[in-house]
Amino acid sequence: MGKREKYEAKEMRELEKRKKQQGMKPLKYGLMLTMLALLLAGVADEITSNINTQVQSSVVTEFFAKPLNLPFNEAMARFSTVKMFSYIFMIVVPFYKALADKFGRKPFLVFNTVGMGVGLFLAFWSPNVVVYFIGYGLMSFFVMHDMQIVYLYENVPKEKRATIYGVIKAIGTLSVLLVPALRAAVMGNDTELWRGVYLLPAIIAIGVSVFSLLVTRESPTFLAQRVQYLEQPYEKRHPQAKEKKNSSSTQQKSGVFRAIGHLFKNKQLRWLAVSSLVFTVSSTTMSAFPESIMTDFGMSTKNVTQALFIFPFMYAALLAIGGFVGDRLGRKAIVSVSGVIAVTGFMGFNFSAFLGASPYLVGIFYGLYLGCWWLTVDYVSMMVAESAPTYNRGSVLGAVGLISTFGSILGQIVPIGAALLFPKIGFGYMTAVVPFVAVGILLIVWKVKETKGVDLDTVVYEEEV
Repeated sequence: MGKREKYEAKEMRELEKRKKQQGMKPLKYGLMLTMLALLLAGVADEITSNINTQVQSSVVTEFFAKPLNLPFNEAMARFSTVKMFSYIFMIVVPFYKALADKFGRKPFLVFNTVGMGVGLFLAFWSPNVVVYFIGYGLMSFFVMHDMQIVYLYENVPKEKRATIYGVIKAIGTLSVLLVPALRAAVMGNDTELWRGVYLLPAIIAIGVSVFSLLVTRESPTFLAQRVQYLEQPYEKRHPQAKEKKNSSSTQQKSGVFRAIGHLFKNKQLRWLAVSSLVFTVSSTTMSAFPESIMTDFGMSTKNVTQALFIFPFMYAALLAIGGFVGDRLGRKAIVSVSGVIAVTGFMGFNFSAFLGASPYLVGIFYGLYLGCWWLTVDYVSMMVAESAPTYNRGSVLGAVGLISTFGSILGQIVPIGAALLFPKIGFGYMTAVVPFVAVGILLIVWKVKETKGVDLDTVVYEEEV
């Protein structure tokens, strides 16, 4: 059997499989179960995204400050330096995201939560710093994929996309309360007991993956696109090299490098990628150190835990409000307003912690700034998804992620220098983030078109029109 025959036989088997998936009888309460699975996947994602930052000072103290006899700001700089190894994983993330355009959404919805669970368990076990950072790297890798969000975008009405996204994510965000609750129950005032905080979230992530496997079906939007592609004649699916330049079918392929090619040709996606890169420079500094900032400003473990309890309520409220506003005023309004509030709130968070304010006031500023920051980042990502066709959506998100990785690398260097230049790390971080956030907002406002209400089934690249 020749190469063509092998490819054609393989793709015809996939076509048969995808048609069977399309023809499967819907599960009873299928949509409700799918939304529940996406909600629970969001729960696992939110807990995994927040847990490392909420025990960070204990990790820094045990693995860096005590054994190396360093002051906390220098230990934080060492921690930030070692953490950069996780970007070995980040380079792979965009290519991993792109696989969902070929193999479907469901396998990655399931596998990502398994990966989070494994990472959480390694952090729970962590007999040494190496095992801890392997677990940290796995958690960072799998939370970056956000397949539950793509799945959600493709399964809800376009007019209510931001609203439903905001409500579901708001409910899931309340699960982050589990982390400070576990801090209070497991750690109390003994910072050396931080490992125990990871065990229950690890069990939850594994359980969510099993539930998702049992109750979800493949995304109908993905299936329709994939069947349409596979039903094309072989010559259109695999044009000869001499035909590629003029063949429209070459654009019906997924892959990060093909998506990068479209970014250069597509003004909308190009500026979204640049904006994402600029925002990402600030993202690590804005999101990764709040617990350590509070500790460095002299707040006790108990007061830090009290402040951490406020964040999920603030973030959930902001998500719900942001969803309604996003479907009425648009994505650009959310990005610009929430970006400004994030920077202002970050300043309030640092000064209130420094001045010894009530932990609840510190927590309000913490929830305000970090909640608005995640709104900013999430809605930029939503605009990317709403500007890419279905057959290439995962690849485009991966391509933008790959470009943003360069911003993340710079974003890892910023807190290292800021921690060494300022005796209190919070003031260094605060100074570093403002210009990048300002530039990102201006780019979104002036260079990017609104995507509110777009029909994901009909999105095409500008150069295809």
